[in-house]
Order: sequence, then C-alpha cells, then structure tokens
Amino acid sequence: MKEHKIVVVTPAGRRHYLELLKHYILLDDGIDEWHLWDNCRNPKDREYIEDLAKQEPKIKVVKINGADGTNKSVNRFYPFCTAEDTFFIKLDDDVVYLSPNFSTSVYEAAMKEKGRYIWWSPLVVNNAVCTWLLKYHSKIGIEEPISCQASDDFSWKSPSFAIKLHEIFLKAMGEKRVDEFKVPDFEVSLSRFSINCLGYFGEDVRALGETFCPSGVDDEEWISAVLPSRIGKPGRVIGSVVISHFAFYTQEQDLLRAKVLEKYYNAAFLQPEPYPLKPLPIKRRIKDFARKSRNLLRTPFA
Repeated sequence: MKEHKIVVVTPAGRRHYLELLKHYILLDDGIDEWHLWDNCRNPKDREYIEDLAKQEPKIKVVKINGADGTNKSVNRFYPFCTAEDTFFIKLDDDVVYLSPNFSTSVYEAAMKEKGRYIWWSPLVVNNAVCTWLLKYHSKIGIEEPISCQASDDFSWKSPSFAIKLHEIFLKAMGEKRVDEFKVPDFEVSLSRFSINCLGYFGEDVRALGETFCPSGVDDEEWISAVLPSRIGKPGRVIGSVVISHFAFYTQEQDLLRAKVLEKYYNAAFLQPEPYPLKPLPIKRRIKDFARKSRNLLRTPFA
C-alpha cells in the first residue's frame, strides 16, 4: 500500500490539449486526484474545466483571486501543494503522452530517493535538457549539435527539429519501441530545466514555505536551479519513465500547422479537438511564398 496519495496538478488550460491529457489521466489508476489550476485566459476554457470537474469525481478545480493566465499567477498555486500525505506531480496541459503506470512509476522512484532530491521528472520528449540526454544516452539518433541548455537553439527554439523529434517518437509508439527513448537516471543541478512534468512531496513544500517558489520569480528557473542550489538537494530525471510534451511557444504554431497534435490524438484512438491558429507573420508569409516560388521554378515541365 502506498504511503501517499498521488495528485496531478495542471495549470489549465486549453481544451484542445486537455482532452488528450484527460484520456491518459483517467487511464492511470495510480492517480487519486487531478487538480486543474484555474489560470485560464479564455472564459470558454474555464467553463470546460468546470464541466470536467462535474463529470469526473477525481477532477477538482483550484481557484485563486486575480489569476490572469500568466506564469506569475502559476506561482500563487503552489501553496495548495502542502498536504503532507500527498505526492504531487505538476504536468503541463500540453503533455500529449504518458507511459503506462506513469504516476506510480514516478512516485516509487521518488520514494526510494526521498530526502536526497527535491524533485523528480520523467524523461520528457521535447524538453531541451532531456533531448540532450536522448542524443548521448539513448538509442535515438540525433545528428543536430544539441547543447545541454534549456534554451538550446535546436531543442527549444526550432519548430522543424521538434516536428522531426515528435515524428520519430510517434513512429516508436506505433511500433511499440518507446523503450528506445529510455536513458539512465541523472541529477540536475546548477542548470535551468523546463518543468513540463515535476514530482515533489507536499511535506517538502510545507517545510520550505515560500522558499519553495516565492511570488514574483520565474518558477522554472527557481525550482529547477535556484532552489536546489540553496537547499543542497538537486533534481532528478527518471530515465526509465517516458512522456511527451507537445511544444514550447517557440514551436507551437508550426507544430499545430503540421498536424502533430492530430497524430497524437490518432495514436490514442481519439477524435482530435479543433484548435485556434494564429495568422502567419508577414515576414514568414513572404519567406514561405519565396520558397514555394523557387520550388515551382525548379519543377520540370512535361
């Protein structure tokens, strides 16, 4: 019998992502509750998460006054993660794949190392530091010159690279080769790490108080780098547990246009949700038109 409840918390949220994440959350019997942090910018998204909570007993909506949809608002939700009998797993709303028994696997790994580390993350597909681990420690071939930085030009900034990585992972999913993405476990310290998925014990958050994540800081920079350096406990990547994160803002619109999200829905045998697309910037439209024109000129005529 596990010693803690497992509660997943997600800053919500966009319906076109949450419908897919909901599928994986409800499949995972190890998750006792799913808390949706109401940091919605769109009233329709707020109505959606409130409807979810009415439909599913394990789903709860957590609200604060003045939430504005920004990262600064997210910091104000961490005080809700202080229950001493609970292991919390913070998941981005655009996580598009969770491995079977995901929550229990992360929790059991954390229990074995409790007190030694402050947080735990699975191996995240489309996470810059995890991509570096994939390049040097997995069976996945990555030729690009990836650096071990959260803002790497390829693994964080490049939409074309993200599309390529997702395509490789989707193929591995279909062929049941996800194990090829596994890596050994690694410590993370003195380095920013994008916290697409982060597990931590409520008792640690309670003991640290505001030190866990003060208001006004960048929560990713603080929790992944500053906090470990101050308390002498690094973070930990659990390389045997694999999940997939859809996109950073630098990649998102290109990945949506490339229909990568639909492919993840199809892999889960679900009907894709509609999603908004922003108009392409004028410079991008001119560049795309010029490229298509060049390709047309190169096409031989019959």
